[in-house]
Amino acid sequence: MTIGRSLFRWASQGRLTTLAFHQLPQAPHPLRPGETTLGDFEAILKATLRRFRILSLDDAVTRLRAGNLPPSSACITFDDGYAGWLRNVVPILERYGIPATFFVTVGQFNGTALWNERILNAVSTAPENTPPLAWATLPELLFNSLEERRRTARILENFLKYQDTDRRRSLIAALELHTGAVAHNLPTLSIEALKEIHARGFSIGAHTIHHPILSHCSEQSAFDEIAGAKRRLEELINDQVTAFAYPNGRTDKDFGPEHVAMVERAGYRYAVTTDPGVATQYTSLMRLPRFTPWGPGNLRTDVQLMRNLRQEGPHDSISKATHRRVLMVAFHFPPQSGSSGVLRTLNFVKHLPALGWHTSVLTAQPTAYEDQRNDLVPSITTQTRVIRARALDAARHLSVLGKYPRILALPDRWSWWWIDAVRKGLKEIRQTQPEVIWSTYPIATAHLIAATLAQISGRPWVADFRDPMVTDDYPNERLMRKVWVWLEGKVLAGASACVFTTAGAAQAYAARYQSQSGKCFVIENGYDEEVFEKAVPNRHGVSDETLLLLHSGLIYPKDRDPSTFFSAVRELLDDGTLNPERIRIRFRAPHHTEEVLLCAKLYDVERCVEIAPPVPYQDAIAEMLGADLLLVFQGTKFNRQVPAKIYEYIRTDRPILCIADKDGNTSRELTNIQKTYVSDIHSSEDIKLQLRNYLNINQLRDEEPSGFTVARKTIDHSRKSKAVTLSKLLNKVHKDCSASISR
Repeated sequence: MTIGRSLFRWASQGRLTTLAFHQLPQAPHPLRPGETTLGDFEAILKATLRRFRILSLDDAVTRLRAGNLPPSSACITFDDGYAGWLRNVVPILERYGIPATFFVTVGQFNGTALWNERILNAVSTAPENTPPLAWATLPELLFNSLEERRRTARILENFLKYQDTDRRRSLIAALELHTGAVAHNLPTLSIEALKEIHARGFSIGAHTIHHPILSHCSEQSAFDEIAGAKRRLEELINDQVTAFAYPNGRTDKDFGPEHVAMVERAGYRYAVTTDPGVATQYTSLMRLPRFTPWGPGNLRTDVQLMRNLRQEGPHDSISKATHRRVLMVAFHFPPQSGSSGVLRTLNFVKHLPALGWHTSVLTAQPTAYEDQRNDLVPSITTQTRVIRARALDAARHLSVLGKYPRILALPDRWSWWWIDAVRKGLKEIRQTQPEVIWSTYPIATAHLIAATLAQISGRPWVADFRDPMVTDDYPNERLMRKVWVWLEGKVLAGASACVFTTAGAAQAYAARYQSQSGKCFVIENGYDEEVFEKAVPNRHGVSDETLLLLHSGLIYPKDRDPSTFFSAVRELLDDGTLNPERIRIRFRAPHHTEEVLLCAKLYDVERCVEIAPPVPYQDAIAEMLGADLLLVFQGTKFNRQVPAKIYEYIRTDRPILCIADKDGNTSRELTNIQKTYVSDIHSSEDIKLQLRNYLNINQLRDEEPSGFTVARKTIDHSRKSKAVTLSKLLNKVHKDCSASISR
């Protein structure tokens, strides 16, 4: 009787099992009687499928990092590179619909068989009268009986694997000379077979050039093996190679921390070992464990898989030698979808390590998010520790018939996040000893968590408000407003520094809390330069002959109201300035779809309006680059705020139509910026005037307008530059706290 499916499901929650295989011959080699054959592999695969859902390794690693890995997840991998992969292994995988990753040693593409295959060939084909071989430090190597040959092959493999590449090559050549073996006729994985495997949808990873044991290589030789394999494979398959497998793969024996750093420096996203066990959210992405079940048989495979589930892979190391650490409390973090705050925190995390600050991010488990998307998860740096605490959404998890007590949603719907986040945050503080705590709004509970952690631990705290919490008309519900006013005062009093994205917001808080005015700082939002460097303009189905107006992101019907804009468009359609057949107004992921369409219908422009679904961030940037005119709306209520996307708009160097209150920060930020047309959101006439100005200047796409005084290239709104500002603030806060303690 086999182990039950429910037991496997329970034991595998949040744990990734990765299986490793090699050659898989039709029958065992005479010198390797116990090796896994193709038939064994298929039996193991069937047994695994009974218990696990098999994912591609890339998808599984992304989901593991995101915290939304399905239970009973497993991956299949192969190492080295064998001629039989395409002919024998791939058809089995395709028959069962199984993805897999093939880690390839690229040195064989020069026509030289893998070194271990050459040993087997030399020993197995040696004539019966072959004299013993005597090598220093090794026992006498005999070639008479089958058992002697098996022993000789084992000794040589264990010895030669730990020699450097040149010495191993010369010793194998000496062995072949001694036995009279011919190596050049041995089958190898061909470049054509590699390309075919990739073309059929399987992932390709790197396994060095010559399969040396990295711990026995010089520093330069080890890096050349790691980075050179990636470059060569990418040239061959014309695709990115993001995964690496350490030769032999035992941590601290076959590779060390210096080689992990090399793998990161070479540009790999993750790496696999041969350490047994499973990966969890705390496992280092550069040391993902794997094991090879020796099955077959359902019960034996079940026992092996269950035993492996009980052992975790190595956790992320904590470096304190050259970096300080900041604990960042952020509800909006990948895989959460729909908030610009995700990008703000993500890019701070991305750039702070180079500025001397390692990061731990205390965030929520993905079940707390209404919408999830994993496309930004690979952007989380491997050095970043991500701690996901349980969080309940009162509206979804605590409601009955859509209703719940208001007290359960104070200060916001995710207030229950505080309980587990404080527990895990204190544990993280004990383990990593961060110098500073940082938290970010608009989920007010994040500030409450940081306030608690700062009070208990004595660490200084930086509160990233981004936008104002309390305004004249928000929140308007009496009890919530009372709680928020209390929390806002608590933050200003308890935090060492408070950060806002606009000068207007910082000035308002400095005036409101005059005794704390020296704590108010400005760090604007920005754009990710690396994303723009990789982006290719894309109009997503709109021809160049059609005028594409794009609004990317949320529309709030009351506060980012497009009605005056639609009115202006209607008038330009009526007087013939615009052709309804040659204009497309696209709202990308506006959230309030029905309200936008209803408003468009009210002004009879719905035939020109398109509502588009969310797309990955890279695609959203490509669409901005491809649009003719970018739209931004900002009502009077948000005068002290600036939409995060305007910095991405500015970076695109595409024309922008700003429809906002002219007394607000958004209009002021964009006034006099090249290719930008600022209009009053309250006046359809003003919007119509600016649209005419745009149309008159831009008769052809990409024609440069005149009359604007500030070129965009003179303004650095990159997220990297904002991270520099934050690092300076963290340094100041830490220094001030240290000075205070010393006094």
